[in-house]
Amino acid sequence: MKLLYPLSLIYSGLYKLDKKFSNSKKILKPVISIGNITCGGNGKTPIVIELLNFLVNNNIKPVVLTRGYMRKSKIPLVLKNGALGTNVLDSGDEPLLIARSVSKSVIIVGADRYGNALRFENEINPDVYVLDDGFQHWNLQRDLDIVCINAANPFGNGMLIPAGSLREPSKTLDRAGFVIITNSDMVSYGELQKLKKTIFDLSGKSIAVTYYGDFKYKTIDLNEHFNIDLFKYSDVYSLSAIGFADGFKHSIKKSGIKIKDSIVLRDHSSYNNETLKKIVNKKAKDSYFIITAKDAIKYQNIDASIKERLAVLTVRPQFIMGKEQWEQEILKCLPCS
Repeated sequence: MKLLYPLSLIYSGLYKLDKKFSNSKKILKPVISIGNITCGGNGKTPIVIELLNFLVNNNIKPVVLTRGYMRKSKIPLVLKNGALGTNVLDSGDEPLLIARSVSKSVIIVGADRYGNALRFENEINPDVYVLDDGFQHWNLQRDLDIVCINAANPFGNGMLIPAGSLREPSKTLDRAGFVIITNSDMVSYGELQKLKKTIFDLSGKSIAVTYYGDFKYKTIDLNEHFNIDLFKYSDVYSLSAIGFADGFKHSIKKSGIKIKDSIVLRDHSSYNNETLKKIVNKKAKDSYFIITAKDAIKYQNIDASIKERLAVLTVRPQFIMGKEQWEQEILKCLPCS
């Protein structure tokens, strides 16, 4: 990693220039950002979904502004009513998962998040915008910045991309309005307390602590329960293309399922039917594969013979502390609260 340090210096310079010369604009409705300071695996998407559920359950109409990482289309896309029939190549995996998870929310996918908010505001008329992956998005002002930090790997090796995983120095947590620690059950009590102190010293803000629970196994369409009794006499593997595969394996273990091995692919990997068939068919025909909900979104058009061997583990953040403070900070942003 030290060999990449000069590239990290270049990244740091470009990051500072981008921030300095970006024109941060204000929109009329409140904006709540969910972001992080390291690349991938911080549990941002489950927190976005949790936030949307909270807003919807309080009769508040949210609209998500998201880039749609690695999607093929460049045209702005509006996802409504669960986005049934939407091609993941047009939307990106995370926006489509969010739309399917909270059908009463609206998701606007496109790189120009400020422009997209203005373009569709009269049509959609939201109460609040949720800016997905927004902590380093300088072009749009926020009313609240929520930052997710993975307890199992909070700051990587302390170095910036590409020598490390930091997108910006940890001291920039002083911009955060609220911090959520995820995967808290993957570290010891002492390590968690030390991390809480470190984060508070850096940010001076309220902190919530979460872990993943409420485990459910579902079929590939995410609508029905998967019969896990099928696992009893077969080999079971985990198959994931997410930023923090160790967290996924930890959740499988906590759910009570023992896996024979794990297949880990690059985060956001997208591959066709034939590629997936090759992966699955390398194992015994009576074996099963546990995948994430984000990956399930990408596998909707695969062969039925493969689908029946895939079980989707869904999870929800469980708050150990800070849930009330988190909800209060959200409501403080809204004019009606």
